[in-house]
Amino acid sequence: MKKIYFLLLLLISASNIIYSQSVTLSGKVTDKSESTPIQSAAVDIINKNNPLEKYSTLTDGYGEWKYIFQPSDVSGGFDKPSTIHLSQNYPNPFNPSTKIDFSLNQPGQVRFTAYSILGEQIDSKTFFLSEGNFSINWFSQGSAGVVIYSIEMNNTVVSKKMVQLDGGGNGGWGSVNSSNNSATVHSMPKITTEEFYVIAYKLGYEPDTITVTPVNNEQINFDLETVHNNAFVIDLHNDVLEKLIVDGYDLASDLSNSPPNDNDKYQSDLPRFRKGGVDAQMFALWADVGSQPSGGYQETIDMINLFQTQISKNQSIFTQAKNSSEIKQAMVNKKLAGILAIEGGNIIENDLEKLKTLYSKGIRYLTITWNNSTNWAVSAKDAQSATKGLTEFGKSVIRMMDSLGIIIDVSHTGKKTIDDILIITKNPIIASHSGVWNLNHHYRNLTDNQIINIAKSGGIIGVVFYTSFLSKFRSVNIDTVIKHIDYIKNLVGVDYISLGSDFDGGIDAPDGLEDVSKFPNLTLALLKHGYTIPEVKKILGENYLRVFKKVCDK
Repeated sequence: MKKIYFLLLLLISASNIIYSQSVTLSGKVTDKSESTPIQSAAVDIINKNNPLEKYSTLTDGYGEWKYIFQPSDVSGGFDKPSTIHLSQNYPNPFNPSTKIDFSLNQPGQVRFTAYSILGEQIDSKTFFLSEGNFSINWFSQGSAGVVIYSIEMNNTVVSKKMVQLDGGGNGGWGSVNSSNNSATVHSMPKITTEEFYVIAYKLGYEPDTITVTPVNNEQINFDLETVHNNAFVIDLHNDVLEKLIVDGYDLASDLSNSPPNDNDKYQSDLPRFRKGGVDAQMFALWADVGSQPSGGYQETIDMINLFQTQISKNQSIFTQAKNSSEIKQAMVNKKLAGILAIEGGNIIENDLEKLKTLYSKGIRYLTITWNNSTNWAVSAKDAQSATKGLTEFGKSVIRMMDSLGIIIDVSHTGKKTIDDILIITKNPIIASHSGVWNLNHHYRNLTDNQIINIAKSGGIIGVVFYTSFLSKFRSVNIDTVIKHIDYIKNLVGVDYISLGSDFDGGIDAPDGLEDVSKFPNLTLALLKHGYTIPEVKKILGENYLRVFKKVCDK
């Protein structure tokens, strides 16, 4: 009868033990684009049905991680220990001794106690231990059968069961040994029926989640993609096409490793666009007509022809886009989508037919004025900016732009002219490369009312990188750019912010944003500053794409 009773106990205990084994999960986290290990990435293991059951660890210098835990369905409930993790003993059942692995999240006094199935204490020992992974041996003591063992630290107690196949009188707890590997490696086909989320993440990267029903010694690897590489990135204003006609510049030139003087001269080339993760670029066409109110059409046509030549020479990585579908296709083909824009209404030379021709060649926004006023619109630099706006012909230009599907850009444009535009147009308008007046009183920056009115139209402000527009001080860096972004966000919301660098427009760029390859620096800085991933993606391109689709997809 005693033997039958013992066998029943053994079977019951063994069935419990099957579900009380510790699980060892491990893996590696790498950068998807670079195929390099990611150090100090966080890995969380979370019970799908009980989110309070959560375990966390970090990757090492090789991007590798490892964690041991006991699923909560072992004991019919979960009381997460804050400082200790206790593994199931092995072997189990045992004779004459067994090993128990445990880990401590902080140093302190630790007490080990063993009890009989009737609750009688068999042995107890106390140690003062540092943080780390350890093991302790138990030698048969007391009667054969089930023994309850527990570890206690800082008022937290974790208990498990083990089975002695033979009793003894001189056993009990052994000494504690330090371990470089906290895993107890013995395979179990299935340890828990619970599903767990395993999540890998690090600032600057998109988090990735895998759902698993843990199997001991399971390898779980992650390839994380940066937020920047996973976002649609467009810059609203770049003047490099002027260099094609003035300097005979070749966009395929890779100046990333050139001497400083050469690198300072040009801030854009196709290799650096790719390095900067730029998916689409609004290329501004600007013709130097001095203070003349009209002129520059033929020079602009010549620049468009040179733009097409550059595409032909680099068709494997560069293409033109005229609508959002072509932008999307360029991204699928891993090509830079070049979108043309006009900077300065003087270029249409008071002729709506020339505006139509420019549209047919791919012009998708027109900056109403540059610093020089036209015959039909007044610039922000003009002394009459606040009092004089659009002429009747100017109003017909706005209506024609609306009907064709050309975005109205009011950077450089006078106050009264902007007010007149907002009365006429039925489309959202943009300021492709401007800053905030209240942060730096420069005529090229926007007042609060102008920012609010652009947002009310559904448009966006492309925050400029030109240091003279950003600050009156010499020391200008990424944080200065973010101050302008913060201001607009606080005034009208994040849905109305984009980026308009003005690279290769004769600008001194902020530290950390010296050329088109540095856009990822801004993405990471925004995330560090507290912007969420969805907010950053809006700023990088989603906001402008919303406007582009509404106006240009006709």
